[in-house]
Amino acid sequence: MTRLAVITLTLLLNLFSIHHASADSTSETIKVASWNIAWLGSHEYNERKESDYKKLAAYAKALNADVIALQEVENGEWAKKVFGNDYDFYFTTRDWVQRVGVAVKKSSGLTVVAQEYKALDVARVRNGMELTLSRNGKELTLLAVHLKSGCFANPLDSKTVGAMPSTSDKEIHRKEACTILSQQIKPLEQWIDNQAKDNKAYMVLGDFNRRFSQDIAFNHSEEQGLWQAIDDEGQEKLWTPTATADSKCWGGYYKDYIDHIVFSPNAKKLYVDNSFDQLVFTETYTRELSRNLTDHCPISVQLKL
Repeated sequence: MTRLAVITLTLLLNLFSIHHASADSTSETIKVASWNIAWLGSHEYNERKESDYKKLAAYAKALNADVIALQEVENGEWAKKVFGNDYDFYFTTRDWVQRVGVAVKKSSGLTVVAQEYKALDVARVRNGMELTLSRNGKELTLLAVHLKSGCFANPLDSKTVGAMPSTSDKEIHRKEACTILSQQIKPLEQWIDNQAKDNKAYMVLGDFNRRFSQDIAFNHSEEQGLWQAIDDEGQEKLWTPTATADSKCWGGYYKDYIDHIVFSPNAKKLYVDNSFDQLVFTETYTRELSRNLTDHCPISVQLKL
């Protein structure tokens, strides 16, 4: 090979390396997940044995997410029983074992700014946890939530909620749940409005305790449906992969998702196509097993960040 050919080949290899490195730096992804690990804390409902924590830890390792919105976890010390020491934890301060938190993998290279969103606590219910994540010059804001349980598909307008029967304990509980969930809409909308106003890439994720697929199927009005209330126009035009998918958790015991990962338009630009996934437990469903592990399977997406 002549000296000129060697120089030419070297230049081409250098150019390829520069291009390849540039492509790698712009194609980095993170995995963002949501997982309700029921009653992971000091409450008497938590009857897990050491073997149960080992199973949960194995699933957490299989999930291998960089960012995980957590629900029903008391604090970081309890979270470490599942996730070990590989994560930093950011938890709300609400005085209750069912806290909302976010786990961020220490090796992810993400810069984190965290603050609690207390406005969701409208009647002694759970606060939200807001995190702004940045890496590679990109920024993403997340709001982790766990909304009021018990009103999965009922219309949320004041007239319908007011007319709900309340003669039995079950009916009283459902009416109270629908009342509180309807009151959480305003602060949730306010948070979304604030992000949209600043043209941010933002996501809301967690346990909404609401079947968005049924909100859409019933064609609820903005006053009746939680999805219709938060899904608007412009930078408030939202998208979630769970609205058109069936849950396979515990053999599809509950077909409709109530855990969701909701994207703003700018956040949707970061979404890796077809990356939505649900980590399904391999064990056969029993009520006892769903208590000792959890009745929620983690869901996740990949983002270019």
